[in-house]
Amino acid sequence: MAVGYAPVSGDVEYRWSSWRYVVAMAPIGFVGAAAGVTLARFVLPMLTGRPSSFSVAFGAFYVATYAFFFPFASWLFVCGLPAGLRFGSEGIELAAARHDVLGVPYEAVSSARVRWWWPVAMLDVVVGSVDESRVMRFDRGGRRPSCKRKGDQLRFSMPIAGLRSSDLRSELRRRGLGE
Repeated sequence: MAVGYAPVSGDVEYRWSSWRYVVAMAPIGFVGAAAGVTLARFVLPMLTGRPSSFSVAFGAFYVATYAFFFPFASWLFVCGLPAGLRFGSEGIELAAARHDVLGVPYEAVSSARVRWWWPVAMLDVVVGSVDESRVMRFDRGGRRPSCKRKGDQLRFSMPIAGLRSSDLRSELRRRGLGE
């Protein structure tokens, strides 16, 4: 059972925002491309002993182009089954992008927290293995919700970068679920 759980009236729903998603993917694309260029330009030549034929101008062009197109390609990949999150009167409904909806009753939640920082923030909902049968999966044509088992607990994780979720931590505290 969640520590300090008190039913709060009113449903709170966090919807997916395509604009927020594209803005969140831009720094991820930039960091990924910059890491790849750095690896190809400096690290691989040191490991192989061969000089790099990778020019700095091409590397800068590649990083800029990749950082521009990566968010839109990711958006196209996700927009068919976008993410969503709902705190209802009975429990939490997690719908990660391209996954089925997962319904977790409040009584089954051991803890919930937001892990990491924007744009790679994740919502983790932890359920005891005793309450595993109370977790419901609703089919919407996506993949199974991601779940990790650690000891006698299950952790369901969901990326929240594309959600309109500026006050998600306060909603978790208001519902007595975490942090």
